[in-house]
Amino acid sequence: MTDPIEKTVTVPLPPHEAFDLFTKDIAKWWPLDSHSLSASHGQTAANVTVDPREGGQIIETQPDGETAPWATVTEWTPGARLSLDWYVGRDPSEATQITVTFTPEGPGTRVDLTHGGFAVLASAATETMADYQTGWDHVLGSCYRGACTKRAA
Repeated sequence: MTDPIEKTVTVPLPPHEAFDLFTKDIAKWWPLDSHSLSASHGQTAANVTVDPREGGQIIETQPDGETAPWATVTEWTPGARLSLDWYVGRDPSEATQITVTFTPEGPGTRVDLTHGGFAVLASAATETMADYQTGWDHVLGSCYRGACTKRAA
C-alpha cells in the first residue's frame, strides 16, 4: 500500500516565519546527525540549504565539502506552500513528491506535510514509506516543531 503519508503540526509562528524557518533556516532544525546522506556513513552533514525558487534544489554539504542533492523545488510560494521532487540518496528519476502547506491557525500556523508517489520505487516502496512514516514524526513533529517553539519564545 502506497497511500501518501500525511503529517500535521501546529507551530507558534505566523505562516511566513514558519515557512522561512522550514526553508531558509533548514540547517538550524534538520537533524543532520541522523537524517542525511552523511549520517548513513556515520558522519554529520556540514550543512543543508534550499535554493529558494522553482527549479532550485535542496543540497547537503558533506563533511569533506562534497555536495549532494536531496530534492528539486517544484513549487515555491513563500509563506504558503512548498512542493518538492524528493530523491535524497536516489536518482532523480525515482523522486517521490512532498508538499508542505502553511495555513494560518489562530496566532500560529498549521503545517501540513504530504509525502507520496512511493510507487515509483517499485519493490522498495513499502519499506521506504514505512521509514518515512516514522522519520517525519521525528523530523517534522519533534525537530521542526521544537525549533518553531524555541524561536517563538
